[in-house]
Amino acid sequence: MTSKSLDANTDHVKRLEEVLSIKIVAKKAGVGSHSPYKDVIEIAHLLQRHNADCLISIGSSSYSDACKIAAQLHATMKPDFGAEDMEAMIDQKKGAGILEPAAIKVILVPTSLSASEWNSTGSCTNSTGKKQHFGVGNHLDGAPDLILLDPELASTAPETLWLSSGVRCIDHCVETMCSLHGCSPEASKDAEEGLADMIKGLKEYKEGKDHDRKELLRGISECQKGSRQAIGGLIVHRSPFGPSHAIGHQLGSVAGVMHGVTSCILLAPVLRYIKSKTEDAQAKVLDIFNKTLGWQEKDAATALTRFVKMLGLPTTLSEVGVTDEFTIRKIAEKTLTDVWGGQAPQITEADEVMKILDMAR
Repeated sequence: MTSKSLDANTDHVKRLEEVLSIKIVAKKAGVGSHSPYKDVIEIAHLLQRHNADCLISIGSSSYSDACKIAAQLHATMKPDFGAEDMEAMIDQKKGAGILEPAAIKVILVPTSLSASEWNSTGSCTNSTGKKQHFGVGNHLDGAPDLILLDPELASTAPETLWLSSGVRCIDHCVETMCSLHGCSPEASKDAEEGLADMIKGLKEYKEGKDHDRKELLRGISECQKGSRQAIGGLIVHRSPFGPSHAIGHQLGSVAGVMHGVTSCILLAPVLRYIKSKTEDAQAKVLDIFNKTLGWQEKDAATALTRFVKMLGLPTTLSEVGVTDEFTIRKIAEKTLTDVWGGQAPQITEADEVMKILDMAR
């Protein structure tokens, strides 16, 4: 499984194919944004029909998620299953389904920073535009067998994809630290380290993109390190994510907004909405931004917005063309059945989601 642009515009995939030679039994280039069911099903069918024993994914989080889920579907479903069979596996109130662990080896080579490769659960989008989650309910059984972090390969990612997926990792860190469910000292430590690494790495990437190749690769490596730390709160310490993730999943799938860009738009409004309940945690977030960047901002949400703008990314719904009231209300309603939505005491009513979305306009 490979990124279509990487396959067409570089020789990285061709060189790998030459090395693996006849060991390759099938290849698919391209997965739609937010991993549509049809792409996930196609990958699983290829695995079943070719009796494959290993699946290699080279691409962004849409590829990682599609391949993790496809490998689990391959182990769970009868041949030639369809979208209806997938949807039947989902608890519609929780937006999640349990599958069997993969029976094949899974190797993921990420070219973005969303860090989905580290998580045992993956998400994909059904025909109604709802993002659903699939996993095995056990991190060790559901994780890929090997994750390869290659700064040179990652340098081929489009700038907007790399930077916005990095903000997604910042979202992982911040929502871990500011969870209304509480955050253990161990989870907070990982998140704090990851946040500092991500801020530093994204800054170095942005500054070295057009001028200093060495600084660019150093920034990429720093970001890749930070992406692993960022997801540690969830996969190691079982600390849940919150409203920014829940709303972001549906903003992405319903309105077609790029995965990481959803965090650029939503995380600051979420911080403002929960500030009275998370003042100490937000003070830590602010301190990391100020120390890492030499700033003197007074508010975590303001520092985050300034940083996103510094990267040249959007911070409002209107900047990505999401202004239709019906669409915004649809996002709010679907959020409550997202895997991170509707989990008291984080968000329990569509009107709460609408307040956050209103701040993001």
